Amino acid sequence: MIQLTSQNIQLHAHAKNKEDAIRQAGRVLVDAGNIAPGYVESMLGREQQANTYLGNGIAIPHGMGKDRELIHRTGVCVVQFPEGVEWNPGQMVRIVVGIAAKSDEHLGILAALTDVLDDTATADRLARTNDPAEIIAGLNRQKEGSEPAEEEIAGTKFVDARLGTSAGLHARPATAFVDLAGEYTSEIRVRYRDREANGKAMASLLKLGAEGGTVLRIIASGVDADAALAALKEAVEGGLGDEEEKPSRTESRAWVPESSGRAIAGVAASPGLAIGKLHHFQADHIVVKDTPGNPDAEWQKLRNAIESARTQLQDVYDSMKSRVGKNEAAIFRAHQAFLSDTELFGEATALIEGGHSAAWSWQQAIENRVKEVQSVSDQRVAGRAADLHDVGQRVLRLLAETQHSEPSLPDEPSILVADDLTPSDTAKLDPQRILGIVTVAGGPTSHTAIIARSLDIPAIVGVGAAVLELTAGITCILDGASGILYTEPSAAELESARQFQIDIQRQREEEHFERYQPALMTDGHRIEVVANIGKASEAAAAVEAGAEGIGLLRTEFLFLERDTPPTEDKQFEAYCEMTRALNGLPLIIRTLDIGGDKVVPYLPQPHEDNPFLGVRGIRLCLRKPELFRPQLRAIYRASVTGPVKIMFPMIATLEDLRAAKEIAEQVRTELGVPPVEIGIMVEVPSAAAMAAEFARECDFFSIGTNDLTQYVLAMDRMHAALAKQVDGLHPAVLRMIDQTVRGAQSAGKWVGVCGGIAGEPRGAVILAGLGVTELSMSIPSVAAVKAYLRGISHTQAQTFAKRALACQGADAVRELPLP
Repeated sequence: MIQLTSQNIQLHAHAKNKEDAIRQAGRVLVDAGNIAPGYVESMLGREQQANTYLGNGIAIPHGMGKDRELIHRTGVCVVQFPEGVEWNPGQMVRIVVGIAAKSDEHLGILAALTDVLDDTATADRLARTNDPAEIIAGLNRQKEGSEPAEEEIAGTKFVDARLGTSAGLHARPATAFVDLAGEYTSEIRVRYRDREANGKAMASLLKLGAEGGTVLRIIASGVDADAALAALKEAVEGGLGDEEEKPSRTESRAWVPESSGRAIAGVAASPGLAIGKLHHFQADHIVVKDTPGNPDAEWQKLRNAIESARTQLQDVYDSMKSRVGKNEAAIFRAHQAFLSDTELFGEATALIEGGHSAAWSWQQAIENRVKEVQSVSDQRVAGRAADLHDVGQRVLRLLAETQHSEPSLPDEPSILVADDLTPSDTAKLDPQRILGIVTVAGGPTSHTAIIARSLDIPAIVGVGAAVLELTAGITCILDGASGILYTEPSAAELESARQFQIDIQRQREEEHFERYQPALMTDGHRIEVVANIGKASEAAAAVEAGAEGIGLLRTEFLFLERDTPPTEDKQFEAYCEMTRALNGLPLIIRTLDIGGDKVVPYLPQPHEDNPFLGVRGIRLCLRKPELFRPQLRAIYRASVTGPVKIMFPMIATLEDLRAAKEIAEQVRTELGVPPVEIGIMVEVPSAAAMAAEFARECDFFSIGTNDLTQYVLAMDRMHAALAKQVDGLHPAVLRMIDQTVRGAQSAGKWVGVCGGIAGEPRGAVILAGLGVTELSMSIPSVAAVKAYLRGISHTQAQTFAKRALACQGADAVRELPLP
């Protein structure tokens, strides 16, 4: 490898534009005797053919292959532009690495550059440094056994630590390292053998491939370097929390493949594991025509399409990184790198100059490159062909016509892929034919997710448009618990997944067998687990599933899909059917909650720009006593047949609660029946903020986390673009719940939760730890949640809840290891 020296480095340079910056780099190479002056023009010519911007403020201008005779000897130079040079619109370069290569001696520095691309802090440091030695250290890889670079830079310190986990530095311990390193301001690097990584970047750490029991060198520079090194050394030698998990304490158990393979991450919507062939609910057909225009115009079309694809991939990467982490999103960085392949672009450009269209030329170039990669003997390298094909299709869609075929359902059991599914589409799906669902859009509280859970169909939502590019008919494994779709798994992985399905079925059978046992935690603390239902017939099913009562009866089923409101007697009969089925178990009846997204034909409502912020729930009932009073009469009449409680929805002010209670008391007095407990739904921030005041005027709270989440985050949970971000485990929502519980406890009142997070083990543990005493969920979740809570202590739940409250986002909460 060639050596970079201070002769080849120019600091604190200024440039008017990109051309000026390239010429300055060329002059450094000319002065060093590496090139003839004519090679500078070749460097400018290359820039016209291909973008040499790498990312993180770094560009690598170099000449064209045909001009190599102008190179006297291979060399590289670095010109630093601290103020930046606009390379392309939106791309600011501060480090220019000029390259003149007769062969491949410069590849070592290019390899080091790819590491710098993963490390924003290092790139920023090199762009500001006053010391050429620092640039040399950053861009020259150390050979194994050579002196470490940290000893060449003043102010750095290091410690050696033996990795105390037999499984090596894989995702879980790497996450722990990154989290701990992030608590310190110092720059943290980790060296393993001849590789070095950014200690605050997951993807960079995983590239080390550090095996269990081996020694890592941890390097730190900054004001708190000593403290950081001490803490990290202790954590590394302690195994970074990578303890072997007990099989009985898994969360909606996620299947873990032997190798990561090719995976697409989305949002877990409905648990379960599906194995089957992929079927597109609506497939794209790309039509490529060789109808060339002016070569310059076709060339510009291709450049525009590549840049648009690059922007799309950046959006996908950012979205995936924020949701599942940098490592899982790294594939889209690789896709962006494919778009920077100058040879691929040059091949397509040559075809355009030969008289072909941009779309046809790109397709030919991509197909040729895919075949070349597929022929490589190294299977891991050959596997990149699928990624290259994906990138090619993305650009092709921007260049060619796209036609849509009619939606069709598969003839054989399949995993269905769709841009999105309407509630009616999802409800019509046959679980015998649809093994799993994957959608581009949507969130965990969308209609698709809710219906998929009720049908017990594994589902992932919000995966992004990349999934539409997968080839129909390929075999996949869909893990609804982890929110990951694994494409084209190996035979061993398929066998592992099938065994996992058997294990899950066995676990469900055990949970079902023990479903009537209470959710008594290991230290004696009990959580009441009840069910949400929407019609009378479900009461008996809830009891059969192990529910200890009904925490939420949605009475809308009595009012919807009819031309006139139900009579008092009709409602009374329905409530009595439930009290009989419950045989003494409690029944919480929520009064009519329509408005917003629920409307009835016999109750015309004026148009509202923001129906979820308008006349809905108790607001509507107070304005329509002809609906409210008969319902209250039916509830009070049914209360003498079993333990019934009344719950008012959408309570935002004390005035609304007092008005509703006054009408209820009038009805009760008229009937001459005993009082019942009256509670409120806490689903708007004002109710949570004033929980102490509300608790003095009602008997209990039931927190509706689905609505509370959308109001706290100001995101409509049905919004196509935002739904996947509407997560009830967001710390802002959890802190509202915590405030509500503390307010209720101050008045000696109990709190339940009837929103979606109550029905998942992670949410149930957090809620129990916050002091919630009743969890109400969909019927299929009852046995599993009870089983999970029976396996942990309340103290563990409290500790876990405190950690969740301290997180900064929903992703961080979901990444916390469960007790």
